Amino acid sequence: MNAPKFTAPYGELFAGLSVEPGVILASAAVMLAGAVAGSSVLRRGDPAATFAAGMGGYVLLSTLLGVFGVDLRVALGLAVAAVVAAGAARRDWLHRWGGTLALMGLAALPLLLLLSDRQGSEWDEFSHWLHAFRYLAANNALPGGPDAPPMGSCCAAYPYAWPMIGYAAMKLAGFSEAVPVMLNILVLALFAILLVEAARREAGMERAGPGLLAAGLLAATVASPSFVHKLAFSAYADIATAFLVAVLAVAGERMIAPPSSKSNEKDSDEAVRWAVAFGLTGAALLAVKPGNAALFGCILGGSALVGLRRGGWAVLGQRQWLAAILLPLICAGLWRWHVGRYLTGQELTIRPLGTWNLGLIPDIVRAMADVASQKGGHFGLGLIVLALGLIGFVRCRDRLDRLAAVAGLLFVGYNLFLLSTYVAVFGPVDAVKVVSFWRYNTHVGLALMVPAAMVAGRLLGRFKGRGWMRGLGWLAMVLVVAGPPALLPQLRFDVDPMKTHIRQSLRLIAQEVPRGEAMAVIDMSGSGLSWVMAGYEWDGKLKYTYGLSAFSPVEPLPWLNARSVDWAYVVSGQARMGLEPNTASLLIHREGGSWTVFDQFDYPGKRIPARYP
Repeated sequence: MNAPKFTAPYGELFAGLSVEPGVILASAAVMLAGAVAGSSVLRRGDPAATFAAGMGGYVLLSTLLGVFGVDLRVALGLAVAAVVAAGAARRDWLHRWGGTLALMGLAALPLLLLLSDRQGSEWDEFSHWLHAFRYLAANNALPGGPDAPPMGSCCAAYPYAWPMIGYAAMKLAGFSEAVPVMLNILVLALFAILLVEAARREAGMERAGPGLLAAGLLAATVASPSFVHKLAFSAYADIATAFLVAVLAVAGERMIAPPSSKSNEKDSDEAVRWAVAFGLTGAALLAVKPGNAALFGCILGGSALVGLRRGGWAVLGQRQWLAAILLPLICAGLWRWHVGRYLTGQELTIRPLGTWNLGLIPDIVRAMADVASQKGGHFGLGLIVLALGLIGFVRCRDRLDRLAAVAGLLFVGYNLFLLSTYVAVFGPVDAVKVVSFWRYNTHVGLALMVPAAMVAGRLLGRFKGRGWMRGLGWLAMVLVVAGPPALLPQLRFDVDPMKTHIRQSLRLIAQEVPRGEAMAVIDMSGSGLSWVMAGYEWDGKLKYTYGLSAFSPVEPLPWLNARSVDWAYVVSGQARMGLEPNTASLLIHREGGSWTVFDQFDYPGKRIPARYP
């Protein structure tokens, strides 16, 4: 049985935290600005929908200017001017939602405070996402182009919507690895308002009180079956993707909603506004991750099918579809044009037809089913929403029917798309393992929660005013305040002494080794995380060239002797290389035909770790 990882006692962990109010305030200001800007499109929209629309407008503008080499500060300045104009014109929106936003901000404050000094710690943060945030903050430009400096990311051709939002916050607070985490928390807080509003309308309640808002935040986070804390409290773009998908599904239902008999002209104008919001949200979604095109297509197709069911072919001829489709295509088209000119080959591609894993389809499907059985909460909810959606598609009588149909079609369509990627994109080993299948499924998790909230709202309407309901509201408020401190070790998974040790050692090495030298990283007991950390920490100062991990079937010393490098960082595997001490990571240098220890960095507690990251 393996010994436990290095872990700090709770008191030591809590005492070691540093609250960064500037990071919190800058992130909150950007979120509020996006919501205010979007209110010029959705005059009656909730903050989640208006922020998604505002984000889409900002991303579209930044992409348009950025691909032509214009300084991103120009786009940011234009966005600030738009926010000021929208705020002056939409004071009624601010008056309506100000109290709700303040209460939800207070509910999210414990999380924000405990994570405001969070540091990167996960693989994809160091392989791409933190590179992207840092690059925009340092260069005020998109990567690529004749004058743009290179970026050390594995995936420079990824679009940059998520780092663009972080860039805006970092222009206020300076570069901080905690900014993406603050934005993730605030995005979930906005989604919680969307859930609360969906439930409130179905319950027939005039307004949502603090208890219901607290319950909404719990439903958006720990009570959601698709919530993964290592995605939510990191720089990953999965939460942003899931949020935009959920808002897009809501917007898709709204733009096909049947007009009322009282004011067709007013309802028609509202449908057009929702279509513009759909297009802007879709633009943001496509500009977050390349694979999000499938999510957009599923929601667009599902909305079109439900629209056909409601009103026949005449629905597809309505003017709002132009905005819904054209805005995302412009944003995606601009980026693909830029990638084709400057960043070709720096992304995943479809494999040649002859190498597709067609013969492995039965094994892939079985592996997908096995993962689904282990994540019964998410997939069970998906099947329930699918059943509600099938019923809703047939009768199509109200908002729940239409939204459940859109969400159900999304759930099925996206999983079929994932199956196709395992066949056409991934190699045989990763395909049979259905790599990241659960992580990818979290992208539809928040969309499934919206019809669930509507069903919960109908149940709430039957019991509103009961004493025990007020008690549940008080319990929810206690949990959102006391829960984060109680769960601090789970929230601060970045405070891993060995990860901190490796990062600090890599920074020191960058100061000791001559600039531009080629480096190898030897980590015979680790996963290889130290490699991607090296690429991030050295940031071009040193050239990470080769690496070994626990998955490398070679002996490190003969392998290293055959490489054209004179410097190596040994995280683990010292004994196999005849090096001392084995209670420290080592910087070694080739002198003549042998390797000598140039510097050593003591492990935490000067003891051999039970487990390497």
